[in-house]
Amino acid sequence: MIILFSILLSSILEGSGGSESPTLGRSGSDPNLLHHESDVVPQKNMRIRSLEKERNRLPRVDDAERQAGKAGMASTLASNLSVNIDMEKNFDHGVDCSELGADWSLCYTRSLTLAYSGSEEYTNSQFKIYFSAIHRLLEVQNEDFEFGHVMGDLTYIEPTSSFGGFSASKAIEIPLVFEYWSVQETDNMPRWFVVDERDGSTAVIENTNTEDLRNFVMPYTSTMKTPTDANIPINAESRFNLNGQTASHSIDASARIIPTPYRTEIPENGQTFRISGFAVAGAALLGETQYGVADLMKKMDIDARGDHNIFLRLGALPLDIVGSESYILNITADETTITATESAGLFYGIMTLIGLLDVNNDLTLKEMVIFDKPRFDYRGHQVDVARNFRSKATIMRTIDAMAMWKLNALHLALTNDEGWRLQIPGLPELTAVGSKRCFDLDEENCLLTQLGSGPNLNSGFYKRQDYIDILRYAARRNVKVIPEFNMPAHARAAVMSMEARAKKGDMSYRLMDPKDETTLLTIQFYDRSSIINPCMDSSLRFVEKLVREVKSMHDEAGIPLHSYHFGGDEAKNILLGAGFSLPDDQKELPFSKSPACQKKAEQDHSFDIEHIANYWAIKVNKILAEHGILEMMAWEDGLRGTVKGHYVTPSVAVNFWETLYWGGINGLVDMSAHGFDMIMSNPDYLYFDFPYEVNPEERGYYWAARFNSVYKVFTFAPENLAQNAETSTDRDGNNMTVTTPDVPMPKIRGIQGQTWSETIRTDEQYFEMAFPRVLAVAERAWHRASWELDWSPGVQYDVESGLVPKGELKDDYDGFVTALGCREVPKLEKLKITYRVPPPGAVIDSGILTANSELPCTSIMYSVDGGNSWSDYSDPVSVDGATSVLVKSASSNGKLDSRLVPVSMN
Repeated sequence: MIILFSILLSSILEGSGGSESPTLGRSGSDPNLLHHESDVVPQKNMRIRSLEKERNRLPRVDDAERQAGKAGMASTLASNLSVNIDMEKNFDHGVDCSELGADWSLCYTRSLTLAYSGSEEYTNSQFKIYFSAIHRLLEVQNEDFEFGHVMGDLTYIEPTSSFGGFSASKAIEIPLVFEYWSVQETDNMPRWFVVDERDGSTAVIENTNTEDLRNFVMPYTSTMKTPTDANIPINAESRFNLNGQTASHSIDASARIIPTPYRTEIPENGQTFRISGFAVAGAALLGETQYGVADLMKKMDIDARGDHNIFLRLGALPLDIVGSESYILNITADETTITATESAGLFYGIMTLIGLLDVNNDLTLKEMVIFDKPRFDYRGHQVDVARNFRSKATIMRTIDAMAMWKLNALHLALTNDEGWRLQIPGLPELTAVGSKRCFDLDEENCLLTQLGSGPNLNSGFYKRQDYIDILRYAARRNVKVIPEFNMPAHARAAVMSMEARAKKGDMSYRLMDPKDETTLLTIQFYDRSSIINPCMDSSLRFVEKLVREVKSMHDEAGIPLHSYHFGGDEAKNILLGAGFSLPDDQKELPFSKSPACQKKAEQDHSFDIEHIANYWAIKVNKILAEHGILEMMAWEDGLRGTVKGHYVTPSVAVNFWETLYWGGINGLVDMSAHGFDMIMSNPDYLYFDFPYEVNPEERGYYWAARFNSVYKVFTFAPENLAQNAETSTDRDGNNMTVTTPDVPMPKIRGIQGQTWSETIRTDEQYFEMAFPRVLAVAERAWHRASWELDWSPGVQYDVESGLVPKGELKDDYDGFVTALGCREVPKLEKLKITYRVPPPGAVIDSGILTANSELPCTSIMYSVDGGNSWSDYSDPVSVDGATSVLVKSASSNGKLDSRLVPVSMN
């Protein structure tokens, strides 16, 4: 009997919808309460003043005023100021970077202009201008201003005694020197603000209160980090050539499915037929995932009362595809049958059927038989909701997309230095303080503002019930949620929340030793308040409480907490690095001056001050095992130095995030040999907070790669790392040579894309950065391509080795990108995912404009009047006589545009 999904629809119960600056610490007069300082190694025009002194200089402001924006004296200046930032030079600037204390003697110059529009002179000098600086500010080259570092990226400039005020309708130019280099305009954070020290008021400088950085950032004119940077800048012309090399628009991809099935058989005389929708028989065999199927069909506008019958069956599968997520999909004009051994296989069979449909046009199917199984058991997507929060609805839309393209693990990074995003009963400070950012130097009501969030309250977290809803929503779509609570490092939100609790008299969950005087600097400018002290009983008590409460949420949702992500990365003092030339007394191991850790070293011989992340991982792992949690996961550097045998949970898995060009293949071999399950999370291919292309307008960080395009993600060979040296370059665009180690191939459990959120402040920006790259990860996670070569010890790869079958690779990518552009991104539109529309490539030759797109079936438009009006582009067109030409792309529904691209008139 056919069960109509229209009945199911009425019963669905769904919810809606790794930078620098040394810091010093000291204990305060009360030994139980820590007063930490951020006294940075002295640099030119830098005022040395502790955070405690900063607090004492400002009047007290209550929470109501803070939420209202603390309007006061600051607005007088801020309302008449505008900021202009002009990037100058990454090198050849004549600055002695070494003298300024720059890591590896690398620095760049930038000009800051403060334009004052007031009609009268402004002479008050009791103000500071705060901003987020993702690179350390090293020098202010204007005697009227000096600078200071507060914590994290929070930096300020303030007048010196020589400051004479702002003259009416005049501007002041302030040359600045920062550490490292800058090649992306998104290195500049928004929401600069004035603090008036007379009344403690704050006010945002209006032209920076925007997500359109061009309001205050001048266009970058160079993409070169160093003189040896060989990356090719992408503009309209170079993009046109690149598009022509990587994709063809004349491919028939009607039978191409993303991700590609294991084996597809298409009858020679098979019919192509039209359907009105699906009617599903045996839906009960889907279990809870029947509700996910019904919801996704509804969102794709597929009629659940349709004329094409789908029969679901549990049964045996051929030996070559046996597995819990495997299936056989047999499509005929009369009916479709899906056979699997478990409900997950039936679910994915239906996702494949939906994948064959063009949901923007008449629904047609082609007769075929598909025998399918996943390449990897673990197919993941990571979302950093800690740095900048993502709404519950956005997470649910992400889960929808993961389900449709057969990703099964949502790695939810819930905590970091900049935010704690899950309500934990009994520890209200974690969200009352840790989920909020604002300008509160006491950090009793919120964490210090970071990442361009400005002075006013910026908050967000998932209530306990929200998390339970997310768990259930994911389970109905065959997605497992893996919560990450990062520790011991990247834990400042937790540490400061528990400090706020300690100030109220409860020390039972304290995470910081108030008598610790260790000087350290974390990778993102924090002091020891960023790292949980592993030597205190209260730290263990905190973890026990956390694990117990999170497990309770899973139990209530009816979804066991099998995998718990420990984090573990970057628990170090970067001042110990070879790039810093500092006195030995400023190079200290984390917690080396903590009395609690000195006592721990005497009592526990397993404690090693040089391996605190390892020590803490083993302690946390024991707690997980005691609560029946089967698997601990971690970033690989947190467990490096240990072996699987040190842990008591049945499984220990690591996210492998070393870069190929820095010897990552050897790190992979080493970690695998120590018994850990390996999940490939390589930043030079799988980080989605990196730009799509080498263009300064692109969003993102670029410490591991200058770009991670859809094509680059697609070509990633996770089981033969060395092969990637033939299909890609290092981060500076240079050839790399990688030799496969003389050992058996490491066992790879899976692959995962990462979307860190330092520069991603809105849900729309998140979707644009993650999609459509997520679909390229899904392709590699589910399917091993014919052009992926076997791991062969001793074989050497570089861009000229000629071992990878480029013809097969091109044909495969042509099919993939055609299906992506013509059939899959419309599904993203129906899921309300605002994916990135790639800007077009274009050239003008003899007055004729020719344009193309990376994504087939994408509309291209052009303008000859500066963007005032637009014409559709379909074929080469004359623009003779135009003084300027702009091009852009648009999504199939016309709701999303690419950025505007000028075309050279030469």
